[in-house]
Amino acid sequence: MGSCTPATMPVPDRAHVIRIPLFVWAELIPELRRRGAGRRESGVFLLGRGDTLKPRVTTCLYYDDLDPRALDSGAVNFHSEGYAKLWEYCRAHCLEVLADIHTHPGRDVRQSSIDERHPMVPRKGHTAMIVPNLGRTSRWSLAFIGVYEYLGNFKWRTHAPGAKSRRVRLSLW
Repeated sequence: MGSCTPATMPVPDRAHVIRIPLFVWAELIPELRRRGAGRRESGVFLLGRGDTLKPRVTTCLYYDDLDPRALDSGAVNFHSEGYAKLWEYCRAHCLEVLADIHTHPGRDVRQSSIDERHPMVPRKGHTAMIVPNLGRTSRWSLAFIGVYEYLGNFKWRTHAPGAKSRRVRLSLW
């Protein structure tokens, strides 16, 4: 495979909107629900090429596939061996983590204090998303999804649904 930007290196301009193909989102939501089994949080990393003007999700890696113990406690607790597998995959496929998603048990998609203090990818510009009701939400919309951009130093920017500055959008492809 050719040369690519290392997966752990920040891309200079992280302000671009991340596109998630509708068919990816439509498969991802029920899969998060299935993995959580209605009783625990679940999550996924969204990968793609971030060094383009229109970053697009091409691959999803679920937390529990990378770290089989990640969901054992009921809340997400992702371990170092999972990160090692994630970065190895990214390097091998010339991809980077564009965003991560995890579910919350209720309708509230605000970040918890734990979410704020423990970003899955603690890199300025990283996007974190929260899905309500352990994944029981629309497969066709981002309207009820929390979207947050990491600013560094445990500070976050909220991207409200419908806002022009919305960080993540569904696309046809």
